[in-house]
Amino acid sequence: MDTRSAYGRVAALIPAAGEGRRMGGATPKQFLQLGGRAVLARTLEVFEACRAIDEIWVVVAAEHCTWCQETIVERAGLRKVRGVVAGGATRQESVWRGLQHVAEAVELVVVHDGVRPLVTELLVQRTLASASQHGAAIAAVPLQDTLKRVSEAHEVEGTVPRERLWRSQTPQAFHHALLRTAFQHAWQQGLQATDEAELIEALGHPVKIVPGYEHNVKITTPDDVVFCETFLRYHV
Repeated sequence: MDTRSAYGRVAALIPAAGEGRRMGGATPKQFLQLGGRAVLARTLEVFEACRAIDEIWVVVAAEHCTWCQETIVERAGLRKVRGVVAGGATRQESVWRGLQHVAEAVELVVVHDGVRPLVTELLVQRTLASASQHGAAIAAVPLQDTLKRVSEAHEVEGTVPRERLWRSQTPQAFHHALLRTAFQHAWQQGLQATDEAELIEALGHPVKIVPGYEHNVKITTPDDVVFCETFLRYHV
């Protein structure tokens, strides 16, 4: 199947402007080496190879734009990357800035964390397929651990039922016009969200779940880097 004809034109936004304070060290986590390549480069390579993706916009901190363009995009030969955009103070602002570069002719926009390098093309395709049909779709995994509600004194107050609880991941895909409307509504209402799906929810529009993978981790701590290195060693 020609995925581009099925979805229309598709743009990918890859936010990677975070400081990564929980990681420690001087190098932002998106630029750390993972199996000989930068984390962000590995993420971008998945979207470069995905047939459904027509264009990619990378969003990084302003001071990293030139370095990212020269050292990651050009060195890796990422031809679908149309530009490296300076991000904002929050993820929401960064994605919004990237969205300003997406042409009106684009029908679907997929957003994916630059520090989730183990994403697969299949998961991207499934998320796009669901968003094409329903308007909004996100990858997520059902919660496995038991949740405890804890007091300020670190005493257990109760157990939170985990049924119907899922952990949100990326990719998250949306009809382009719907995503723009959601952002505009958020700015009007003063809403700050931690992912794009929350902005869609605020409109009252349903968001479909696409089962993700446990290994589709977001690199946040040194332990996450170790996990990814181990996964790549035994699964690639």
